[in-house]
Amino acid sequence: MRDLVGRLFKMVIGYGAIQWAGPFLSLIFTPIITRFLDPSDYGIADYVTTIIAAVSAIAMVSMPVAILTHFNDRPEDMPWRRAITGSALTFAVISGVAFGAAIFSAAPYIAERVTFLIPYVPILRFIGVTFALGLTAPILIICAQAALRVRWGMVFSAVAIIGTIVGNVLFIVVLQLGATGMLLTPILVSTSVTIAALIMMRRLIGRPQSGITQMLLRAGVILLPSVIATWTMQMSDRLFLATTVTTTALGYYAIAGKMASLVFVVIGPITNSWTPLTMAVQNEEDAQERYVSLSRYLIAAVMLVSLGVGLFANEILIVLTRPAYLPASPYVGYLTLTYVFTVFGFILSTGALMGKQLSSVSGAAVVAAVVNLTLNAIMIPVWGVWGAVWATVLSYGIHQIILYAILLRRHPVPYPVGRILAALVLLVALITVGLWVPPICFPYRVGIKLIIYAMLPLGLILVRLIQPQEVHQLLMAIRAGRRSLHAA
Repeated sequence: MRDLVGRLFKMVIGYGAIQWAGPFLSLIFTPIITRFLDPSDYGIADYVTTIIAAVSAIAMVSMPVAILTHFNDRPEDMPWRRAITGSALTFAVISGVAFGAAIFSAAPYIAERVTFLIPYVPILRFIGVTFALGLTAPILIICAQAALRVRWGMVFSAVAIIGTIVGNVLFIVVLQLGATGMLLTPILVSTSVTIAALIMMRRLIGRPQSGITQMLLRAGVILLPSVIATWTMQMSDRLFLATTVTTTALGYYAIAGKMASLVFVVIGPITNSWTPLTMAVQNEEDAQERYVSLSRYLIAAVMLVSLGVGLFANEILIVLTRPAYLPASPYVGYLTLTYVFTVFGFILSTGALMGKQLSSVSGAAVVAAVVNLTLNAIMIPVWGVWGAVWATVLSYGIHQIILYAILLRRHPVPYPVGRILAALVLLVALITVGLWVPPICFPYRVGIKLIIYAMLPLGLILVRLIQPQEVHQLLMAIRAGRRSLHAA
């Protein structure tokens, strides 16, 4: 177990920052950015991002997950890995150009349907021109992760961090482009990472092979409903809200989601390293037992982070934004639950990939997406933003219940379900209690919230999700990982 945790730690250091840099630096820049943007700008940028995410999900055809599924089928066969990388990259370029052209052409028609986008037709068209770069960067990164090339990940992370800083400063602070600046920054990052990856990974990029491309596409097509369904649960609430509430309320929901994403800032580097590592070691001795134990640690960690962000949402908004954004604070705590359920999904889906149960992943996601659309359609017109919050949280939870039920029959893994559910009930109760803390003097308010927070780690031990001796063992494993990374 100590060896596995150490290897995970090295992967987190190497590749975590590339997914972590954008959300983290975006939060760091929030106090500055919110001086130049109002909640309406946030709502508009979030809406455009929703549209692009939808198109990207379809254009990628689940290629990153297909790569992880097959990359290590032949662990010692370098020509196999080079062929997979080259085939996936070629597909991403072709698909990106085709879908980018469609975005460029459709931009005026999208603006006609959603009138607040009329001033943003030029940036929509520019997104179309650069769309292929947004697909190639994640393909190259996932291939490097699957190959466990930690040093490459460090370089990619550094490039992403620099690009994010430059983009925020140049486009939002200096040029004051508002929502357009928020959309230009990720384009700059993906372009920079793609260039760096092509230079560093040139020896891992082989000629595309039709047989391998077809194999990846078969896996991708099976998983595509899962990706589209996952996107639906992540983003469809914005589409419903755009026709129901003001852009200011949409902005409150967007900034609440950004604050909830602090959970991802902390946990994201682990989850993004989780699947490549666990797939690479799946055939080692006692792999399943170690996987289940490591899963408990990950679940406990995301719950602790979720409660911290939820309890102190108002204080975080005070520090990172200005008073105009404070009405978003009540939504944050419950939205963090989506990240808790997302971690459950990472764990269950990785187990499914080990058993090649791709259809199970897709089937569960499609059912959950239908539930999500139904709840959004019913709840948002009645309760507005709160309807979106609860529709999203409930559909995320239902998704994992369905997936677990399917996998229990097809590829059972002995997860400690009872202990996990007990811990989840405690987490939701503590988030709810935190909303009732009165707006009293700052030190007293924080003190009360700290007392509430302390109940969760105690509860995790009482329900036996984490054993006291395991905390010490986990810390020792992380230290061992740090030492081995330093020695490398």
